[in-house]
Amino acid sequence: MGFKDELLAFSHAKITFDQPMKKITALGVGGNAKYLAVVDSLYSLNFLVQTAKRFKIPFKVFGNGTNLLVSDKGYDGLIIKTGGLCDVFFKRDQVRAMAGANLDAVIKFATEHRLSGLEPLAGIPATVGGAVVMNAGAFGRSISDCITTVETLKQGKIKVYDKNQCAFGYRKSRFLGKKEVVVSATFNFSKREREKIIADVKRYSSVRKSIQPIGKSCGSVFKNPIGQSAGLLIDKACLKGLKIGGAQISMRHGNFILTDNTATACDVYQLIRTVKEKINELFGVTLSEEVEYVGEF
Repeated sequence: MGFKDELLAFSHAKITFDQPMKKITALGVGGNAKYLAVVDSLYSLNFLVQTAKRFKIPFKVFGNGTNLLVSDKGYDGLIIKTGGLCDVFFKRDQVRAMAGANLDAVIKFATEHRLSGLEPLAGIPATVGGAVVMNAGAFGRSISDCITTVETLKQGKIKVYDKNQCAFGYRKSRFLGKKEVVVSATFNFSKREREKIIADVKRYSSVRKSIQPIGKSCGSVFKNPIGQSAGLLIDKACLKGLKIGGAQISMRHGNFILTDNTATACDVYQLIRTVKEKINELFGVTLSEEVEYVGEF
């Protein structure tokens, strides 16, 4: 059997073909994925990864597609969406969350049990898997601050990393850019009064809503250079409002690109390149993207 035949014969995942990536990514742009699978078990995840490797088919595993920019040419491979792997539960006295669980679901679970630590990340539209890979954070707090171990799928087997083995840094980890798939993370939270946790979650969520624009975006496009703010540099360069096609730099926050229904991935990509060139020209600073490119650009 060929690769497509094996997918058709596999009944443990929802598999579709030639699916528009614009419908499942936050920016709402990009071409079709040749193969798309939504998994709800480690068995199905492992089967699909190993089958793709056996047939030498490129694959990409992701959660909400929040920080992805998919090429207008699409993705000539297998996209595996972890949305069904979303359980959050106790593992002894710690909390374990599967890769497809939303960060807000983890925070809600922790709050219900009077556990504190991730409140500053409330409202970030990421799954645990993506947040671990990127070491997502906000307001001076990162997800790695509460992590004790990370489980991955590597060469068909589960591998467990202690926090100090994960090489966490600012918006990076040892898993970034690797085909090793994060499947879960275990957290060590501190006890705190539920009312205080709830109050902080509301406060951080409110601040996030007040400073971030409304509309289709991938969140922060660029990492902050050391000791500087990417958004402030873009503001100083008078780039707010700059538009290419259907993509525009937000007038509210310079580190956000908004897209309308006419936008293409090429519009977004060209806008990112323009910003990088201008910031380097004016300030001698090379901005690095948080957004991840999928497909050919």
